[in-house]
Amino acid sequence: MFPKSRLIVALGLVLALGVSSLAFATAALNDAKVLGKVTPKKLDPKIFKKVNLFLGVENSSAHINGSQSNPASEYISIGKNVKINLKKAPLCPVTFSNGTPTASAKAQCPPGSVLGSGEAEVRSGPASQGDSTLVARPVVTVFNGPTLGELQLHTYSDDLGAASPTVPARVVKSTAGAAYGQALDVPRAPETGGIMITKFNATITKSAGVALARCRAKKIPFLRKVTYKDGTSETAILKQRCRRT
Repeated sequence: MFPKSRLIVALGLVLALGVSSLAFATAALNDAKVLGKVTPKKLDPKIFKKVNLFLGVENSSAHINGSQSNPASEYISIGKNVKINLKKAPLCPVTFSNGTPTASAKAQCPPGSVLGSGEAEVRSGPASQGDSTLVARPVVTVFNGPTLGELQLHTYSDDLGAASPTVPARVVKSTAGAAYGQALDVPRAPETGGIMITKFNATITKSAGVALARCRAKKIPFLRKVTYKDGTSETAILKQRCRRT
């Protein structure tokens, strides 16, 4: 269990956390990774079919005291043979406050507006260079809305309580090049002090009906660009193989 006195300090810092705070160092100091997966892997080469779409990021768990530059934004581009159509699901018009328990958030939204779920990992850095300390593993829930094209990446854990953040995001046309169609855009990241998120992911489920894919090419690319507050940036690329039916 994280010591109570340190947790109180951490909670104030975590109030500023967002999914765009998913990296904690400059590009030179963070080992940024992008996570992406479409299931099933066997897909029609021409017709888009409903799929499970897993997206996420991972970062270094080491903490280099005094050398961090918090991110200004996160931008995850998805291969053009994957589509996210948020019009297929109802909107949840409620804007959640930090610290809203997951069950309470779901109760305020219409059926079908919850698109999926995942998990995050929150860590606190040591006083000097070294491995960070695990603070909490919040549950991530993806809500459609509050307006069309927007998502709320809701998080909650008992360890964070009222400091569990809800992070606004958008699905936009990707600017990463011809290989990519859409992107998950998180344009704002406030300062996070000594707290960092080393893992954040979620799966938009097939039953939600908003994620579709085909296997026209034999690989589905995912590209993460994180821009830090000091002006540096970093990219991470992953390519998933698919099979044609």
